[in-house]
Amino acid sequence: MDGEVRGERASSHADLVRMRLDGDVAGLCRATRSEVLDVRLRATEFLGGSTDSAAAVETLLGCLRHGPRWQAARALGKLRERRAVPGLLAMLAESTRDHRLQLDEPAVDALVAIGGPEAVRGLVELCDQLPTARSYWQARVLDALAALRAPEAVTPLLAALWGYLPGRADRVVRALGAIGDPRATSALLVLAHQPAPDGHLRRAAVTALHALPVIDWPPAHLWPPAETLLHAPQRDPDPETARLATALLARTEDGRNHLWDVLRRASRSPHDPECPPHAVAAVCARVAEEPDVFAVPDPDEYHALLRHHLRESKAPTVRRTAAQALSAYAAAAASDALLEALADAHISDTVADLAARLPDPPLRDLLGLLTGAGRTVAQRRGAARALGATGHPVAASAVLSVLADAAAPTAVRTAVIDALGALRLLEAAAPLAALAEDEERPGTVRARAVRALGLIGAPETLPVVLACARSPHEAMRARAVVALGAFPVAEAMEALGEFVANGTGPHSTAPATGPPPPRPSTDTTPAEPHDTAPDLARAALRALTRIGAPALPVLAALADGVDDLGENLGDLLVAALAARPEAEATAVLARIAAAPHPPWAARHVAVGAGQLSRSRPAQEAAALALTERGTPDCLTPLVSLLGPDAWSGAQEAAVRALLAIGTDEAHEHVLAYCRTAQHFSTWHIEAVNAIAEARGIRLGP
Repeated sequence: MDGEVRGERASSHADLVRMRLDGDVAGLCRATRSEVLDVRLRATEFLGGSTDSAAAVETLLGCLRHGPRWQAARALGKLRERRAVPGLLAMLAESTRDHRLQLDEPAVDALVAIGGPEAVRGLVELCDQLPTARSYWQARVLDALAALRAPEAVTPLLAALWGYLPGRADRVVRALGAIGDPRATSALLVLAHQPAPDGHLRRAAVTALHALPVIDWPPAHLWPPAETLLHAPQRDPDPETARLATALLARTEDGRNHLWDVLRRASRSPHDPECPPHAVAAVCARVAEEPDVFAVPDPDEYHALLRHHLRESKAPTVRRTAAQALSAYAAAAASDALLEALADAHISDTVADLAARLPDPPLRDLLGLLTGAGRTVAQRRGAARALGATGHPVAASAVLSVLADAAAPTAVRTAVIDALGALRLLEAAAPLAALAEDEERPGTVRARAVRALGLIGAPETLPVVLACARSPHEAMRARAVVALGAFPVAEAMEALGEFVANGTGPHSTAPATGPPPPRPSTDTTPAEPHDTAPDLARAALRALTRIGAPALPVLAALADGVDDLGENLGDLLVAALAARPEAEATAVLARIAAAPHPPWAARHVAVGAGQLSRSRPAQEAAALALTERGTPDCLTPLVSLLGPDAWSGAQEAAVRALLAIGTDEAHEHVLAYCRTAQHFSTWHIEAVNAIAEARGIRLGP
């Protein structure tokens, strides 16, 4: 009786919340007939959380015919109620005749959730309508068949495929690939072999073939063989199509033989249209990715092919991928070819990294290339980079000697400086600091020296880095600001804070919500043009983030004027605070999130003079950052986000965070918010259901 009274009186969200917390199925069933539209809709959604309640199911089935049909379909899908399948299929068919109903989305989603033979059979029967139906209806049905991975759909989809060719077959092909049935292989191979006007269909076909289980490969396609049909997509101009076709060919011995033949023919005739450079590069990249798959008892010929392309190819991409393939496939035997390729300025950096990663890096040869007479700049640069990448201390003295050689080309010296930074060599700190201070040296060399000082992080070099941060040269300032992130001391962090405070752009927001951030004094103001200040400020914020906990006081001080920070500095500052788990960071985020909006008068200002709306991006970012924490110490700021003046976009996330906290107090705040919400959404329903389940209140027997 009590349920009946409540059902008749259900006229607000508070009534629905009370019924759900009481487990009142009868009241919610009656509420689906309420005179208030929103109450009817939300009561129907609530019934989707019932448990084995015959009354709830019967009510929803009735609503599926006459009532809140959209919500009823969603609810029956959540319940996985098989008796709803005929009604859902009828809804789906009905939506093809009257597009104003827009019932295809909930019907399809519910059918996928329910699954089972009847749902699959009903969707398959709709396949004959696909070629003439509206595009979005086609997409939903095809996506449903793909999600259900229904083998029964393969034959009708293949039949429907030809009605889609050539312009709209992509989605059918993707559905066949998702189903993964070998019966579709022949059709997919034919589509992959045939050129398409825009290439999309060929890529879709190759992607679908690639998704088939490896155990079903090679396919039972008698003639021509699958490998033959994949030759065309392997040389397709689209890089992704060529990559996938190459991966398919690599699955079989015949396919791998063809890939080697691509390299062989290209070595004899570089302009062979059957072996274009991008196809050769795709083969080399696959060998580099899976060298064990290409292993043979006598690989000398294949090693020679890769060496040939590394040395002779006119395309840098081919030379680069050939170096990668040779390094992975030949391992130690690739050493000589890689050392020779260091002279190739286009790929020298890649080759240097590969040489450093060899099982036994050729340190003696690299040192000879770096210090020997008659070596090219590219060789010396590559050797320095490789020595730095090895991390081996034996390289230190030789690299330092080149640093001291004032006659060395600038490109070589910069590579040596980078190597010293990579080696984190403390002995190099003093000469690098002297180089950074020497204003007669090229700016590129000095900037690289500052970067290396940041990597080494020797405390005694901090004054040099600070001085470089105030240099009139942009490259020096940029490198020095980044380098300051390696010095977790007050002087460096204060300087970084000054750079952030100086990064205010011409359209900064106003007014600030607290005292302005600390401004630099006259003797420490960096002398940069205004248009570079935001870039330096962003770099400074990232450096403070790397420093971590010691930088929290500086970040907190900057947060007082977060709305005055130009460009996207406010977002970066919030991200830096969100990266810290300390309670101090949480408190600062809460202060930003709960700050009041600027006055309405702020909207009426001239362009460029200040804020043009009441939006506060930093407040929104801080609110979302708080919701991702979901810890008990966030309870108060999270609750503040549910107030009437809070940013509306954060309310859902705040509710989910309070549910994650999971205490009775947190739950009560969520319920209080839901009871007074003017508009209910699906996430309100989910929140109330979650609390009821946590309290053991079932909506049914």
